[in-house]
Amino acid sequence: MPDFLLPQLAPLLPAFGVAVMVAWLLVHTRDWHLHLTGDHPDSGPQKLHTEATPRIGGLAVMAGLLAGLIWLYFAAEPGLRAQLQALRPGWLLAGLLPLFLLGMIEDIRKSISVRLRFGVSLAAGAIAHVFAGVRVEALGLPVIDALLQSLPLLSLLFTLVAVAGLVHAMNIVDGLNGLLAGITLVVLGVLAVVAARFAETALMLLALAGMAATAGFAVFNFPRARLFCGDAGAYLIGYLAAVIVILLVLRQPTISPWFALAVVMHPVTETLYSAWRRVREGLHPTHPDARHMHSLWAARLQRRREETGQTVWLGTNAGASWRTLAVASLSPLLAMTCPTQATALQFICLGYLAVFVVTVRLLERPIFDEDAAPLLSNDTH
Repeated sequence: MPDFLLPQLAPLLPAFGVAVMVAWLLVHTRDWHLHLTGDHPDSGPQKLHTEATPRIGGLAVMAGLLAGLIWLYFAAEPGLRAQLQALRPGWLLAGLLPLFLLGMIEDIRKSISVRLRFGVSLAAGAIAHVFAGVRVEALGLPVIDALLQSLPLLSLLFTLVAVAGLVHAMNIVDGLNGLLAGITLVVLGVLAVVAARFAETALMLLALAGMAATAGFAVFNFPRARLFCGDAGAYLIGYLAAVIVILLVLRQPTISPWFALAVVMHPVTETLYSAWRRVREGLHPTHPDARHMHSLWAARLQRRREETGQTVWLGTNAGASWRTLAVASLSPLLAMTCPTQATALQFICLGYLAVFVVTVRLLERPIFDEDAAPLLSNDTH
């Protein structure tokens, strides 16, 4: 690592340390708040844990992220501070806070409607677009790109959909121990590498701060989960990833918009495929079930353990998590090698879509029968 980067990366230690400290406090005070914050294993079809677990780990991620950014801002040299100010962090935070707070309310009350949560995520995207310059101005499709650049309202619409979509997509893939944290580390890691390659130091450090905060939370989330990220944490992570990838493509026109899609291909594919599957079965697109890729991996490992008695390394939950992560990492890691090559990135996106569908189909075949019905229930979440 070049010596000149060491002072810039020093604030990542506070981000990690504060996240670990807050997570530790939440875990060791669980008896005080578990009656409010507990996620119970019998509360829905997607629950694979065996005991009530606090689901307010998003507080640790938020605390770590803020600690790292505050330290970075005040310790940065004038040139870097100017780059950070150019991101308009105050307005980015203004877009995030209502979304994060709504997620915290949902994590405690578990009664916020999907419509309200989606509406607030759209508002977060609108604030980022209008006041922080987070704009989708290209999709890598010439006709649509021309419209986006000539019609500001169309650009706003696509930005809202991109931000809100990724916010909720990250929440959907938060289903196993360490899975959301692992996907976050891969996605933000790829964004940090590409940002560094294009001298976008502020975006690189924003991504690294998010990684450090997430890693601090993950200490208590994998392989045994003593703390869940919750909706608030997933919303924070989705918003952060959306902001960074949109700004990276906007500020560096040589980076293809297809790179943005390839980096977040797994959560996007999981979300769209799940909605299509539910509609095909006559259900509402947001109706919860346990037929996501990670849920199917868990059901497969559980069935194998019951039939053969074989022990699953790290356990069924964590074992299904790292297997899902191995598949989910393919698209962003490949995209990292060719962020400016639109054709290659299109093949990566299409290739991952094929890999995802084939993997899900193969996982469904041996377990989607009457004996496995409890693991794949469509009961209300």
